[in-house]
Amino acid sequence: MDRRQFALVPALAAAACARQGGKPGWPAAWDRLLVRKAVESLDHRYDPDKAMIQAILGPEYRYHTRLRECRAHPTRDSLDYALLLLEEGSKPRLVRAQAILDRVLHLQVIDPESKWYGIWGWYMEEPPDKMAPADWNWADFNGSLLLLTEFRHGARLGGALRARVREAIRHAAYSVKRRNVSMSYTNIAVKGTFVTLAASELLADSELGAYAGDRIVRLARAIDETGSFAEYNSPTYARVSITNLTRIRMYVKDAEARRRAALIESRFWLHLAAHWDAARRQFTGPMSRCYSNDAGYPVWIEKALGGRLGLANPDNRSTQAAGNDGETAIHDYRCPTDLIPRFLTPGAGAGHRELFIAAPATSGTSWFGRDFSIGSANRSDFWVQRRPLIGYFGDASRPARTVQLRVIKDGYDFSSALFFSVQQGPRILGLVNFRNPGGDKHISLDPIKDGRFECGRLFLELDFEGLPDGFEADSVDGVLRLKSSLLQARFQIISARFGGRRPEMKLTPSTQSLTVTLDFKPAAAPRLVRWSDIADAHAAFALELADAGGAFTTPAPSARQGGGLIHLAWGPLELTGATRVDSAAAQNAAFGESIGGRPVAPVRLSQDPLA
Repeated sequence: MDRRQFALVPALAAAACARQGGKPGWPAAWDRLLVRKAVESLDHRYDPDKAMIQAILGPEYRYHTRLRECRAHPTRDSLDYALLLLEEGSKPRLVRAQAILDRVLHLQVIDPESKWYGIWGWYMEEPPDKMAPADWNWADFNGSLLLLTEFRHGARLGGALRARVREAIRHAAYSVKRRNVSMSYTNIAVKGTFVTLAASELLADSELGAYAGDRIVRLARAIDETGSFAEYNSPTYARVSITNLTRIRMYVKDAEARRRAALIESRFWLHLAAHWDAARRQFTGPMSRCYSNDAGYPVWIEKALGGRLGLANPDNRSTQAAGNDGETAIHDYRCPTDLIPRFLTPGAGAGHRELFIAAPATSGTSWFGRDFSIGSANRSDFWVQRRPLIGYFGDASRPARTVQLRVIKDGYDFSSALFFSVQQGPRILGLVNFRNPGGDKHISLDPIKDGRFECGRLFLELDFEGLPDGFEADSVDGVLRLKSSLLQARFQIISARFGGRRPEMKLTPSTQSLTVTLDFKPAAAPRLVRWSDIADAHAAFALELADAGGAFTTPAPSARQGGGLIHLAWGPLELTGATRVDSAAAQNAAFGESIGGRPVAPVRLSQDPLA
């Protein structure tokens, strides 16, 4: 701990005491400390020669960028740092922020004739035309940061630099308008709406204003299709969306836009509250986009709840973790008062079903038990950001104790694998199959060409992480039985084929984890896989969780197969799907789900219109 960090300890403790003294609230001192910690966490990454933040990139795959194993300078992180420097407020920090802004503004593509008009590359070293491919979201992300810089600190920048910031905002906003992203791309739909609304008022631009006003209506109508969000239950991107709805509330003046944004903001909080496992202080599954299975210490939610959550405190806020906390400090997050109890009070024995996407009808089911929660999507894929089946068990301690299903090809989640399921309570009947055409590491940016790919190993994995000492696991007649002081589980592979192979389930226990694998293509098999050579590729399963000390009563599952289809039954649950490799459209068309002999009816989160 250096001298500056040491000096923060008494103030942090005082802020914590003020917040934990029995009255809910969020002390202003905590915001100031979050900014200071966030700035200090980024100071060591500043490169004065380039006037930008620097990052060390490893050899791992990252979509959009070709850069590997090098030092690079990210544009978005640099603008975020500049904003936090301005928030810190001292003269030396102002000078550094001005230098960063000057440098990053030069990296924007400002030629209206360019394909990449209005955006930046992720890194100084890789302009948009060199990326794989360029990320048009950088107009939304960087444009929003520049808008905050202008709204909160524009008068301190100096006339010339401030004019350039405003011009960069104009280019970014018109890039957003030109792209006109689908309103189903939820976080960018919301972020771009803030950018265009705020920029139109800042620049007194009537053309941009007309577009922005129409866009927020279209956003509301897109949500009204199901009452929920296509980018459902995303711990990362729900925050992005709520942050930008908060920005509309804080900075946009148009009364009608503010009214509609407030309705959407409330709907987001309702959506998050419905998926929050209060006993474990985690969002349970399913999740459309997720970067970590552990919500950690979500300070932005803590602030929105007025300090009632009890997760974020000075003891668990490392300097590294404080980067995103700077954003929390400058936003007025507010959870609707009537929803706060849902984040604080566990609801054991409760279930939730929710329609996310209208066509093909995509829903999620979540179950909240005493000792665990579990959720699944009725249809999804296994892109690395998806969590089509994930659950949590134990208490609210960190790191999270999780149950997760994945399909992995050579160490990375396989985007061509699809997931279908039907869930009732803690029981999930599921089918994994494959699409062609489809993606490898990414659903669209990394396509498999000509239906053939090299593969060392391809397998299904059910992973239990964070099991207590003394857990017991065995497999009898192809059925896994897991017993522990925190969780019980029963998992069975009902049917599995991959071409001429019949994969078998294997258990790999370790100190605090259990991994169940099913090798579709083991390492010893030939590396080249041709989908045209594989008539049948699927795995059907039944998974049931129970509280510690609970009992399993559901009868054994069954399967009927023929004509490229499989029909599964397990108690009241039934599922039909394809076993052949086929297009996503064909796989979706073959899927059917029912409970108690009746098709599963879609359930809207809300009937109240937003548009």
